[in-house]
Amino acid sequence: MLTFIWKENESKWNEIIKKLPVRYGVDFNFPEEITTPLRAYVTLDGKTIKHVVTINDILPKGEKYDFARTTKGVHYILLIEKVAEAKLNLNDFEFVGKKNVKYIQKIAFVNVEEEAPKIPVKSKIDDEIYFKLKEIDERNGYGLPDNVLLEFSKRIKKYSIKEEYYKKILEEARKDFNRATIDPYEAVGIIAAQSIGEPGTQLTLRTFHFAGVAEVNITQGLPRLIEIVDARIKPSTPTMTIYLENNIRSDKEKAELLIKKIESTRIMDIADLEISITDMLIDIKLDEEKMRKRKIVKSEVFDSIKRIKDKNITIKEEGNRITVILEDPSYHRFYVLYENLKNMIVSGIKGIERAILKEENGEYKIYTQGSNLKSVLELEGVDIRRTRTNDIMEIYEVLGIEAARNAIIEESYNTLKDQGLEVDIRHLMLVADMMTYNGMVEAVGRHGIAGKKSSVLARAAFEITAKHLLQAGLLGEVDNLRGVAENIIVGQPITLGTGAITLIYKPPERKEKKR
Repeated sequence: MLTFIWKENESKWNEIIKKLPVRYGVDFNFPEEITTPLRAYVTLDGKTIKHVVTINDILPKGEKYDFARTTKGVHYILLIEKVAEAKLNLNDFEFVGKKNVKYIQKIAFVNVEEEAPKIPVKSKIDDEIYFKLKEIDERNGYGLPDNVLLEFSKRIKKYSIKEEYYKKILEEARKDFNRATIDPYEAVGIIAAQSIGEPGTQLTLRTFHFAGVAEVNITQGLPRLIEIVDARIKPSTPTMTIYLENNIRSDKEKAELLIKKIESTRIMDIADLEISITDMLIDIKLDEEKMRKRKIVKSEVFDSIKRIKDKNITIKEEGNRITVILEDPSYHRFYVLYENLKNMIVSGIKGIERAILKEENGEYKIYTQGSNLKSVLELEGVDIRRTRTNDIMEIYEVLGIEAARNAIIEESYNTLKDQGLEVDIRHLMLVADMMTYNGMVEAVGRHGIAGKKSSVLARAAFEITAKHLLQAGLLGEVDNLRGVAENIIVGQPITLGTGAITLIYKPPERKEKKR
């Protein structure tokens, strides 16, 4: 694909980035092979690529432009939609018409293998409305974000609103925007704690069962909320919702075959185990009916038992019976062998004890009791983009800290919503940010955030007062009294709200009257 690299002044480029999306006039020409939308590259030093820009359109100079004119006159106007940071070397590009270009004076055309970005091209009226709104916003100093103005431009076109109402719309939007912002030095942590804690007292202590299936349940209400903020290693009822790919989501037979691969089947689920201590043997009697229901064959059971790495055992097979003999006369080893055989997984994924198939909105979904996100995502036929688990620590280990943060927000929001409680999601976002800001999931309690506060008095006020004070005295810790709890303890204003501002009034000097 033919595209271009151009060199730009750093201060001018920073101004462009602040006003995206923007129309920008340039004083160079383009060959006919250039097609939009396209991805172009910007260098500020003429040696490395600093930014990649998405250009939605290249307009001729006769069109009106809104942002900048170059010194030599405008030839074309670029409609710049997006800008992303990049660290690329000019030597990595294949230049057109030039070889070994090491320094770009103004512009150079290059060939790249990537396809042009698929950007929905906005209509002309959309752009005109946006720029009119932008002009009104800047003239009146409303300071509304660009995404808000873009949303308004879409709705204005949809409902055919007259231009005379544009200013009134932005005035009302500014009022709502002001109401939604937080005042400087506001105690957002206390507000978030109150907003979650107060409705949290109304949560019920109950579990939710899937219809007709008593084995699969989900902890909800207060116990679930406590699990989330405590960052438990494993939730009390780990579950997964597994979505299927397009080609099998409506096929019940293929969905049931996938369940066989997911639901773990242990030997104790399909057989009766009898032991003989005198002979040191374990007799496994396979139940054909249970094996048929779970679609297990005898060879799978036998192969699983043969995987035991122990030279002192002998395995015999006769009809529907498998006998395992321990040749080493050790009762402890015999007991361990029996437990291992009983819980040995013949098929399925470890950790998923139960899986049920349900049809919802014209597609089949699999609900599980137990969770193993990594193994499930590796299965063919599973829609990895929609499949989810309620095990937040597992999400952190498999998908990373950002996914874990989103899971904390979503799980806590849904837990409150299921109880009919409406809590502003921004409070939950603040909690999730505090739990994950340092790159790992931490509990809110003394083993996590509260226990790691820099203030000695704040830690002592939370739990185990004597221990914290003694340890701080032994180590010679200093408390700078910057938080809430420690300032309340010593009886001075907290450093939030009006307490965060220090004003000193210096009265004018009094002049003595001449006698």
